[in-house]
Amino acid sequence: MHSFPLTPHDLSTEWHRAVEYLGAMVSPGVVLHSGVGGRTLSGPVKAPTEDDAWLRLMSSSRPEGKIWEGPTSAESALPDAVPRPRLLAEHAWSTGGMFYRAHLWERVRGHTVSNTPVLGTPVNVSDSWWVGLHAAMNTVGRVQLPQGRQVVTQSFVNRITRFLPALEGADLTVGEWQTVHGDFHWANLTRDPLQILDWEGWGAAPAGYDAAVLLTYSLPVPSVAARVREVFAEALQAPSGRLAQLVVCAEIIQASERDDLHAHLRPYAEELAAEITLH
Repeated sequence: MHSFPLTPHDLSTEWHRAVEYLGAMVSPGVVLHSGVGGRTLSGPVKAPTEDDAWLRLMSSSRPEGKIWEGPTSAESALPDAVPRPRLLAEHAWSTGGMFYRAHLWERVRGHTVSNTPVLGTPVNVSDSWWVGLHAAMNTVGRVQLPQGRQVVTQSFVNRITRFLPALEGADLTVGEWQTVHGDFHWANLTRDPLQILDWEGWGAAPAGYDAAVLLTYSLPVPSVAARVREVFAEALQAPSGRLAQLVVCAEIIQASERDDLHAHLRPYAEELAAEITLH
């Protein structure tokens, strides 16, 4: 069994095997894109209907867990009103001690708002885009809480004082849980038209969590952060929304110890956390 990330070359054979399994078609010399850690490989294909599609292959030594099941469970749980690329087909298999799962998606129809999760410049989106984003987030929030899928647990919330010591002694009990996307940042949103990408990590979190993620990742651009606060005021100002903002700030501070992107965002998160009161 592999104990190290597979290389794009290792996964390429299995990716092309997935093309055959799913009845897709691929152009000669197709450029494939390796995911972080070398556990995924993706590229453009034609679906059996000859429509443009996207084939993403996941690999794991254990075929289980939130991420492994996420795309399939999201497709069945989310209503059509949530704008997203739809899952067309999937196939799972194992070989050589590794497990593989291929998802055939509709091609993304819009352009990602940002190339990175954290904004560096103002966004070029319309008022109607914001209205649609607000409606989509509310629709997701009304989906029944999934069993066994937690984006954030009460146990983690109880430990955020490690990163935000000023909260020591505060009541950190989550009063309202909600179904969320879980990674609601700018690189997962498109414009022209609006679509929400990458649902593999969806699940339950404190209500307002998605709005809190979007706000925090907008903080380097004050004009956009102000718009997020305006559009999602109800979610962010509610008690659970204020706690969700603190949770996201703690997550960013924790992640800042591992990568430059969150290290850049950390001062903004610390400043936001200092402004929030729970009562």
